[in-house]
Amino acid sequence: MKEGEFFRPKGKRETRGEVRFQGFLKKVFRIAFHLLLVSVFLFVGHRVYVHLLGDPFFRVREVEIEGYRKISKDTLLSLVTIDGMSNLFTIRLGEVAKRLESHPWIDHVTVRKVFPNKISIHIEERKPIAILQLEELYYIDHKGVIFSRVGDRDEYNFPFLTGLTRGILEKDPAEANRLITKAIELLRIADREKVSPLEEISEVHMEKTFGLHCFAQTEGLEVRLGWDRFGEKLKRLSLIWSDLQKRRWSAASIDCSDSKRMVVKRMIKRVK
Repeated sequence: MKEGEFFRPKGKRETRGEVRFQGFLKKVFRIAFHLLLVSVFLFVGHRVYVHLLGDPFFRVREVEIEGYRKISKDTLLSLVTIDGMSNLFTIRLGEVAKRLESHPWIDHVTVRKVFPNKISIHIEERKPIAILQLEELYYIDHKGVIFSRVGDRDEYNFPFLTGLTRGILEKDPAEANRLITKAIELLRIADREKVSPLEEISEVHMEKTFGLHCFAQTEGLEVRLGWDRFGEKLKRLSLIWSDLQKRRWSAASIDCSDSKRMVVKRMIKRVK
């Protein structure tokens, strides 16, 4: 082997090493450049954020509240508790919503920032479907949530749910929830069907053994409906009631517990 050929592979190895080293340097410079850019962006972003926090242009000057009816605006503003000097960037919307939703009449709240200086709040109040009679009277919504005591000045323009006691509610909450759920189901179906004589129900009495008894608001008629198939029973009740009206018979109660066999108890008129 010639002397020139002997040293040629060594020269190639040195060239490859230089290429690898140059590639390594390029990677180092690229990473350093990216880190420098990130640092610059973070620094500038922080300075901008600090400036915005102190800029009076973004101070909260208005709180807009929509959707409330039962609750006064002053009460809602007291729950919001936003200082007039607060900056829009420092307001935590989740905390504002949590404070508002602590009110028993509020079901859900949507809070958003409106730049440059306003907070917009939309309130969804709970809608009572009935009044639950315990030792005191309480509003209850369509979800079965007992949310507020009925005030002394409130109008009692909702059906009453009776038959429960606070003791049952505390000792057997599962059974109490079952009774309330069934009563609300009946009220919902009756409101949808609007059949005589239960277009308006004044009371739903809940019994653990025999099911639900309800009373018509206009006639004072007692209707026993059991536990299930309320829609079917109400439609059959409407047919029976129509026939009673044609015959001019007055009924004291109608037992619809068995959908295949309904029993009418006529009202006895006393002769003076």
